[in-house]
Formats: sequence, structure tokens, C-alpha cells
Amino acid sequence: MKQGIRVRILPLLAVMLLATVVVPASAYYYCCAEWVNNYDNNPDFGNLDCNEENAKGFYYQLGGDSSWWGSFIYGDSQALERHWKDPSKSGSGIDYIYVDKTHFAFFSGHGYKDGSGFAFGTSQDDFKLHYNDALWGNTQMDWVTLDACKVLREDRHTNWYDAFGGLHSMTGFHTECYDVPDRGSVFVHRLIGTWTVQPITTAWFVAAKDTEPSTTYAAALARDGCWSDYIYGHGSQGTPGTSFLYSKYQC
Repeated sequence: MKQGIRVRILPLLAVMLLATVVVPASAYYYCCAEWVNNYDNNPDFGNLDCNEENAKGFYYQLGGDSSWWGSFIYGDSQALERHWKDPSKSGSGIDYIYVDKTHFAFFSGHGYKDGSGFAFGTSQDDFKLHYNDALWGNTQMDWVTLDACKVLREDRHTNWYDAFGGLHSMTGFHTECYDVPDRGSVFVHRLIGTWTVQPITTAWFVAAKDTEPSTTYAAALARDGCWSDYIYGHGSQGTPGTSFLYSKYQC
């Protein structure tokens, strides 16, 4: 098992009709993924088994779509905290040439039980991406999925508000989640229409339900106006508002 403004709390799988814009399907958009199985150098966590396959399922399924292109995928010692850190924060953050240079970023690994961030296996800049290190979407990122335990705890989700520098939404977990190999690919199948076409938040909740027991709760946090975003090439996107929407969903 993996370890670890104003807000409205939404009912489960709420569908909101919001102002939308349509992006031409002929354009290319970029995705990326990072994963960690080997936590030998991180004293806080044990090793995992399935995150490589999980992240690759997301990356190659979405990157193979006609509207999307894979930018990069890194794992274990090549997956670095500074790839996710904004340069305005302490240390040598370079997210503007890594995750924030893409439109959709995916991480698979450990999360911290206190909901303060997610964990890496090497310390560049350090082992933990803390919510205070993040400022996403001020370059390009629209969506991020953190497939890690408790990164979106209901009692701590407001900590991520300042990470929305243009970001539309985050998806993750309120509770602990299991180390599974296929959630990334199941998620994308529901985004691009292999099985069906669903908004990002709905697709994430259903993918979590498909891969987790009923004791697990998935979660999502979005800017008002963006809860019902589809990915580019497969539907419309909203204009980010100034407030936030949060929901957890029992798998």
C-alpha cells in the first residue's frame, strides 16, 4: 500500500454546467509522467512495485492520442523533486522546463500521511515536494494527477490553493491507496474515449473505483469553472474562476 479564496464542497460526482471554451482537436498538447518504486535512499518510506507500469500506462496511452504528445517520463533516480518545484521557491526549482512545460502531469509514488506533499527516492533538491514548493500553471500546466496516498486529504486540501498558478484541477486521494499497475491506463481510457469520454474528475473517480476497494476515497480539487473540464481534443474546458471546488469519492 502507498503511504502516504473560498471553497465549496461538492456532492460526489457532481456535474456542473460551467462556461466553456472548445480547443481544436488538430492541435498537439503535451503530457509527462514521473514514478518512483525505489525508496532505498529515502528514510521515510519503503519500496513499491507497480508505479513504473502505472505511470507508463498513463503516459503512453495519452501520448499516443491524436491530440497529444508525450514530452518525458522519468522514474526512480531520474524522477526529481526539483522537476516539480517552481523557481520562485527556495532551492533550484526548474518546473518551467519540466512538468510545467506540459499540459497534463502525472506522478505515481508515495504521499505523506499528513497531506503535505509527495515523495521521491533521491534528494534533488530534497526527498519531498511540499505544497509550498509548487506553483503550477504559471507556465503551461492545466491538470495534474498525484497517484499517491493522502495528497488531497479533505482536512488539508486548502494547503494546495497557492499551487494554482493557472492550474485548472488536481486529482489524487483523500485516504491511502494501493500500489496498482493499471490505474493510469484505466484513467486515460476514460479520458480519450477508448471506453467512454468523461470529464477529468469523473474519469479519475471511476478509475479509482475500478482499481481500489471501497475503503479508499479518491479526491479532486479544481478552480471554479473547471470541475467539468475534458482533456484537449475530447471536449470543452472551463475558464478558471477565483474560488475552489473540492470533492472526495468513496471507491
